[in-house]
Amino acid sequence: MKQIVLSGIAGLILLASCRHTREVARTPFPVTDTAGVAKSDSAAAGTPAPGHLLAGIQKNHIDFTTFSAKLKIDFENDRQRQQNISTNIRMQKDSVIWISVSAPIIGEVARAIITPDSLKAYDKFNKKLYLRALSDAKDLLNIPFDFSTLQDMIIGNPVFLTDSIYQVVATPAIISFSCDSSLYTSLFNVFADDYLLQQSKVMDKDSIRHRSCELTYGEYKEVAGHRFPTRRRIFVEEQRITRIAMDFNRMDFDQPLSFPFNVPVSGYTRE
Repeated sequence: MKQIVLSGIAGLILLASCRHTREVARTPFPVTDTAGVAKSDSAAAGTPAPGHLLAGIQKNHIDFTTFSAKLKIDFENDRQRQQNISTNIRMQKDSVIWISVSAPIIGEVARAIITPDSLKAYDKFNKKLYLRALSDAKDLLNIPFDFSTLQDMIIGNPVFLTDSIYQVVATPAIISFSCDSSLYTSLFNVFADDYLLQQSKVMDKDSIRHRSCELTYGEYKEVAGHRFPTRRRIFVEEQRITRIAMDFNRMDFDQPLSFPFNVPVSGYTRE
């Protein structure tokens, strides 16, 4: 049950019990044209300049005051496989992320509240309590992140996107490019007609760890004037591959929200 708790939370950081496992297709980088030959920025006529490409992507940026959603998560690695994890999310921009995780039949099994400084979570099934400074939370989730990155990942904005765009590759359907930050190299696929995210891959520059996280976005829906990707697929690779499928079935923007969370005072073991 601990794995349900952690995968429900971690699945948001990188989205009926008899339903079959969702297959997750992986698109290679870089994309190729119909002849199978990649078009580079120097060879392809009509390839957008980096500044134009960045501006097009930024037009799709989802801004909000509050956000809430319901979704289902499937989680799988070489040790564990969990399906149909029901998850509720509530967010106050730049302030609070609230997560409730439920299992079939059992009901709510965990709740977490994340602020820019801290992560608090409890596992009702195993009576475990987790209290962390957010800077130390990676030992719990095994994913390095800050609040802003997690917020963007949940809402569907690109993560680790910088203006150091290079290696632009264009096809009629997809545009690929790379960019760098201090810790990561990021690869992106965006749809050529509207610059919405199709896929991104973040690779750790630490050659020893050689860690990467690949995210695929799909089934965009118009919600309160936003183009929101309701289908997410996540692959995290380090010593093993972790696969996470996230399917959003309800999203609301800018509605009044509460964030109930009481730290258990007895009967819980602190982890």
